Amino acid sequence: MYRSIILLTIAMLLISCEMQVEKPVYTAEKWENPEWENPEIFEINREEPTASFYRYGNETDALDNESWENSPFYESLNGVWHFYYAENPQKRPADFYKNDFDLTAWDTLKVPSNWEIEGYGIPFYTNVTYMFPPNPPYIPHEDNPVGSYKREFDIPEIWNDKTVYLHFEGVSGAMYIWINGEMAGYNEGSKTPAEYDISKYIKPGKNSIAVQVLRWSDASYLEDQDFWRLSGIDRDVYVYATNKTTIKDFRVIADLENDYKDGLFNLQLEVNTVSENGPTTAEVKLLDGNKEIYVHSKKLDKTDGIFQLMFEEKFPNVKTWNAETPNLHTLLISLKNEDASISEATSVKVGFRKVEIKNNQFLINGKAVLLKGANLHDHDDQTGHVVTEELTLKDLTVMKQNNLNAIRCSHYPKNPHFYRMCDKFGFYVIDEANIEIHGMGATNQGLDNNLEAIKVHPAYLPQWKAMHLDRTIRMFERDKNYTSIITWSLGNEAGNGDNFVATYNWLKAHDATRPVQYEGATQYENTDIQAPMYMRIPDMIKYAENDPKRPLIQCEYAHAMGNSVGNLQEYWDVIEKYDVLQGGFIWDWVDQGIATKTEDGREYWAYGGDLGGMDYQNDENFCLNGVVNPDRSAHPSLYEVKKVYQNIKFESKNGRNGEVEIKNIYDFTNLNKFDFSWKLSKDGEEMAYGEIPALDIAPYESKTIKLDLPELKDAKAEYYLNIYAKTKTKNNLVPKDHLIAYEQFQLSDYTPESFSKSDSGDGLEINTNDNMVIIKGEGFEVKFDADKGSLTSIDYGNGNLLLKGIEANFWRATIDND
Repeated sequence: MYRSIILLTIAMLLISCEMQVEKPVYTAEKWENPEWENPEIFEINREEPTASFYRYGNETDALDNESWENSPFYESLNGVWHFYYAENPQKRPADFYKNDFDLTAWDTLKVPSNWEIEGYGIPFYTNVTYMFPPNPPYIPHEDNPVGSYKREFDIPEIWNDKTVYLHFEGVSGAMYIWINGEMAGYNEGSKTPAEYDISKYIKPGKNSIAVQVLRWSDASYLEDQDFWRLSGIDRDVYVYATNKTTIKDFRVIADLENDYKDGLFNLQLEVNTVSENGPTTAEVKLLDGNKEIYVHSKKLDKTDGIFQLMFEEKFPNVKTWNAETPNLHTLLISLKNEDASISEATSVKVGFRKVEIKNNQFLINGKAVLLKGANLHDHDDQTGHVVTEELTLKDLTVMKQNNLNAIRCSHYPKNPHFYRMCDKFGFYVIDEANIEIHGMGATNQGLDNNLEAIKVHPAYLPQWKAMHLDRTIRMFERDKNYTSIITWSLGNEAGNGDNFVATYNWLKAHDATRPVQYEGATQYENTDIQAPMYMRIPDMIKYAENDPKRPLIQCEYAHAMGNSVGNLQEYWDVIEKYDVLQGGFIWDWVDQGIATKTEDGREYWAYGGDLGGMDYQNDENFCLNGVVNPDRSAHPSLYEVKKVYQNIKFESKNGRNGEVEIKNIYDFTNLNKFDFSWKLSKDGEEMAYGEIPALDIAPYESKTIKLDLPELKDAKAEYYLNIYAKTKTKNNLVPKDHLIAYEQFQLSDYTPESFSKSDSGDGLEINTNDNMVIIKGEGFEVKFDADKGSLTSIDYGNGNLLLKGIEANFWRATIDND
């Protein structure tokens, strides 16, 4: 009896477990007039965008931290969430946000992530063509996956009297949010933050958050970038708290004057103030290292609302920022109570630099810099669009060590940590609004005169204007204080209607410190820089020689797909010849392959059509355009890039006598920062080596040196002279003794000995007959076609041994760029 009861109990438990893990099925009513098909609704309850900064309770912590990580006002919501994947809105759990909803049978999913990478749905790669029939603003309801997320989070007691915000750094898809069962907000726009005041929805202790993300929406028409189409909460999500009186926003401008020697500091600070007790003073400090070079305080107006304060100062002979020597100062902002105790503090890095266009040249601190850049997509071969600080550091390290100095954010704003690192390590950044409408047509690609296409194109329609402005404004407001950003970009391959004129005018009205560029406006007025893509060398020359009105910097060039970038030096020979040509951005940095395995366990990088996408729209391996592999190991083309982008040039003046001219084409760096050496080889073997005494060569200057070479005595030998420049010390991301530039010169006019004539040809009889050359010898006859130069017959007395004449066949394997 007992045995039977035990067996029955076990059986019931097993059945119960099976029932618990079975995925539930939901049915929702048809979604009528959804927000995600209305281009004039792209947010509900979202806060106005502000600069990226982090609040701490004291000055020491504010100075020691560059993120929220250690703040008592912060709680990360990254981690494991309950998750349900539905193939379309009709199969979504419509009321999952309710507090009593049963989640026991749901899966879990880590955040941030892309749900396709985690096994839900299919990752698609397409370049131009939308993954749905284009009919803006509408999306097919039957094929629009929905991801539903839910989890709990704690509100600590110390936050009870504070304002609490929910912050999404980025979510790929249209997003609805509920807090404790109440609708809290809605957002579209995947690459800029969405922030909500959730104070009225929360309670002390446990709280619930529910998020529903739709893969496609009307916003998808503006996010048609050349990358994997992936979905979900793929950037950080967190909650944070502020005091009632708090730093709301600030704009810092660190400009230069007096021949770029003196710094002009301007801080516009916004403080949200309340009439109750709290901070009474705002104090601002500027530090050069640990030294305070500016301290100033101002009283706060204790009325409810936003109180604006202005701080200004001039600093003679200030340390300046550029990509070669990225000197940064620290700005510390504190709110102080009546007793001088700190209520709140934040710090950011500030670099003094000036960006301007003069005489059709793009200038940084008065220098006509050459932008030696690449385009950078968000891509990790393991996690898709989830990019960590570690991966960003790896990208910047490889770039810096291979002489890149500029990055275009293709084609959307990056994570905040990206800009902090570019400020710190020295890169010129083009920050680009998250707008690409390629599948509806693009200027310079046939759209300009296609009136039928323009009639339905979002860039030209007034109902889409606010969405264009929203994406541009959110980019600017979050990123306005990053020193490394030298240019704003309106977007990529998206037409050039009135909506882009509006975004250009808005940026020009709100930022006098940076130019604005847009490839789609090369034939129009709403760009300050001529920023074409894939302009051919003869056209570059034509532009430079025919009264150019803007500096020309290619936003994309040197398409790096497959075996490529072989003619990069030809581009730069022209760029360095004409003042108005100032570089460009290679397309692109990294192959967008996704790490996966074959059925038998072999690892490979997947591209379009793999991972279940074969029967859907895909552009195959066109996502593999990088100069580095998905794991950031080098393609052969990266070595060519490093060589062409090097900032030290060598020219042989009289090589055999050891006379070499060394030219410094850095903008701000003296060559005394480098160690130089030379090596002489004879027939491939090292013959002599020497170190060059320290060189004092200022930017744009040259010096001819004489090397102590041995006499080159052997007239039949090949002599080569190699010259090397290496770093003297570790500098930013470049280690000591890193090879930064080099050149090789052939010193001998070596030619191989001609082949001697063989005597074995004696006795051959050579005759011509029409177009045939006939050679006869003892026991054989050979015939050649005199017109083609081909062998047609070999006869040893029993007839021609060849079925067909041997012909030349000159062929090479095709490459991707063919």
